[in-house]
Amino acid sequence: MRNEDLELIKKAGLNEAQAKVYLALMENGVLSPAMMAKISGESRENCYNIAKKMEELKLIEKTDDKKTSYRLLNPSNLEVLAEKRRKVVQRNELQLKRGMDRLMSLFYMYNEMPGARTLQGLEGINEAYNDALRCKKDVYLIRTVADKMIGTKEEGESFLHSYREQLPIVGIHTYGLTPDNPHARYLVEIGRDEEINFHRTFMPEDAYTAPVAVHIYGDKVAFIAFGDTAMTTIITSPVIAEAMRQIHGMLTDFYQKNYPQ
Repeated sequence: MRNEDLELIKKAGLNEAQAKVYLALMENGVLSPAMMAKISGESRENCYNIAKKMEELKLIEKTDDKKTSYRLLNPSNLEVLAEKRRKVVQRNELQLKRGMDRLMSLFYMYNEMPGARTLQGLEGINEAYNDALRCKKDVYLIRTVADKMIGTKEEGESFLHSYREQLPIVGIHTYGLTPDNPHARYLVEIGRDEEINFHRTFMPEDAYTAPVAVHIYGDKVAFIAFGDTAMTTIITSPVIAEAMRQIHGMLTDFYQKNYPQ
């Protein structure tokens, strides 16, 4: 058996042992598994399994002899097999790419290593809120006046309501810098902030208008972009989280001293 022939046959996706049996059949015609073993150097049991597998792949077929023997089918079937396997690899690669956000979420969920991940759409925003709940650390929030949810209004309100309801259950307090508007004032008056452990500092409604909210919790900072952009970037870094907490604190002190609360 020439090595270059074995290597060529293996290009179809066969392993070393399968390629040896295939080449043995090509060079010797009809063979029983026992003869395959003798020529290829593989064990007889392994040759029975190899023959069965290659028959399933339509590379060989049984003869009409009473004794179990096999012969090759047209070698062009190797090309067909290679093409099928190429398509499987491409399909698997595409599925892996589509599922990579989920794998990255799981990685960062259980491995608190410095890094960043970006999530798209409404699901990405929802994941940021869920991540804060899992962290169970107080949240320091800079809210934008432009926090308009993507998707239907019902979808956005549903998971945001669920998030807020769970905050007091897991013991999370939120320290929020929020735009001053009648709805926010109303929430304070009816005691809604107190119900969900929300400690609010008002700032002028036009002080921060970029459509990106900032959530700081534990060793993480989540930048949540609303509207048409609809994406979330979560940075895991103790120093960056501490820097953002200090900035949040300076802004809070400023507005508590210089803007009516």
